[in-house]
Amino acid sequence: MKMSARIIIVGAGASGLAAASCLYEHGLTNLVILEATDRIGGRVHTVPFGGNVIDLGAQWCHGEKNNAVYELAGPLNLLESSVVSSKNVLVKNTGEIVPQEITNRLMAAAHEIMESEAMSSYDGTLGDFFTSMFLKMMDDEKMKDIDRVLVQQFLRCYQSYQEGYIATDSWYDLIASSLDDYDYCEGDQSLSWMGKGYKSVLDLLLKKHPAQNADPIPIEDKIVFNKTVSNINWSKVPDYPVTIKCTDGTSFDANHVIVTTSIGVLKENISTLFTPELPTIKQNSIRGIYFGTVNKIIMEFDEPFWTTIGNTFGLIWNAEDLEKLCESKYAWTEGASAFFKIDRQPNLLAVWMIGKEGRQAELLDDRDVIDGMTFLMKKFFKNEEIPEPVKIIRSKWSSDRNFRGSYSSYSLRTEQLKTSCRDLAVPLTDCLGTPVLLFAGEATNHEQYGTVHGAIASGRREADRLIKMYKK
Repeated sequence: MKMSARIIIVGAGASGLAAASCLYEHGLTNLVILEATDRIGGRVHTVPFGGNVIDLGAQWCHGEKNNAVYELAGPLNLLESSVVSSKNVLVKNTGEIVPQEITNRLMAAAHEIMESEAMSSYDGTLGDFFTSMFLKMMDDEKMKDIDRVLVQQFLRCYQSYQEGYIATDSWYDLIASSLDDYDYCEGDQSLSWMGKGYKSVLDLLLKKHPAQNADPIPIEDKIVFNKTVSNINWSKVPDYPVTIKCTDGTSFDANHVIVTTSIGVLKENISTLFTPELPTIKQNSIRGIYFGTVNKIIMEFDEPFWTTIGNTFGLIWNAEDLEKLCESKYAWTEGASAFFKIDRQPNLLAVWMIGKEGRQAELLDDRDVIDGMTFLMKKFFKNEEIPEPVKIIRSKWSSDRNFRGSYSSYSLRTEQLKTSCRDLAVPLTDCLGTPVLLFAGEATNHEQYGTVHGAIASGRREADRLIKMYKK
């Protein structure tokens, strides 16, 4: 069976929906969205759990200025500051809580380094830059009272935090100056959805949120679910249709295709997905942009044991105990970056699982995960009575064939191939310069990669490209 449309969008995630809604509002309604899963949202995935809903993917709106998500939700008062913005504590694996005053000084020093202008001219890795700057700051007289062992332990803890934040296996695989162009969007970096979940942004994009009081954009009528694209046949010949084949044998013709597939899927299928193969510069961008693992394990308890302790718990490991952990059956729990509370769900506690250990954890069954998390909590919360969670839910972004990772970042390989998100964002045209194959998604946004607002902005960017062309 073959169908046709003027514009086909591959993927019904945030960027695909943003592109589609923008096109539709400007009269380009002859479009189809091919979605490999049975739902919209992509890495925005809100599901029922506990007494309400939780987000297995994107969770907070990061920042306010120049942020497409905030521009949709902020004026409608749909966001509030998350509980993770306060009461951040450091917990040692002996059960001891690091004094808050010392924690505050260590964190302030770390933030100062990450915001340092010197980073933009540093030739080495982020790990080298941060470590040298941090140890230099700790040599200051004002910091000499902080135990030197704790300094080293905090360094390891903060490394884990940053690797999760950036989505990289190691901050020694990232050139420090590559962060210079990144737009962190001024304002509150942890805005939550008042218990409604990040799926709210999908309703906002389609103008179907109750707070908007607007006519919905009927984009969902344009989505064909469970359509995994196996090949995109494109040409430089003018007026020659792009043919998209799906694994179920169906095919679609279009004048323009906007590919919003995750960079992980593009990496895995780069040799078969496009006919003819993509230009070298495009292949280098796909191979060079990093796609990391950041997962969540969310646990439900009958009663919270952490209420009086804090909201976010950084894990401070003793070097000797960490070495023992790495030789045990719970070695994968080293990937636990931090525990944190869930907004408006007092009985839930979550943990970030990052890097290769995060990928290992995806392959374990729930019983093994519960045992590992219980082991970890009993280690760090020795002064509390730790029950086993009554229920867990978790993400498995890297083993999911429709994603193959969590979000993108730059790495040493990106630098070696002299590529960037900008190269991935450039459309492929026919010989007359008409855009035929366009690319959107967070990994195509040079200043806001790794974010939902970056994904939305990229989808709108490609929609605008076609709108301007048709207006001419």
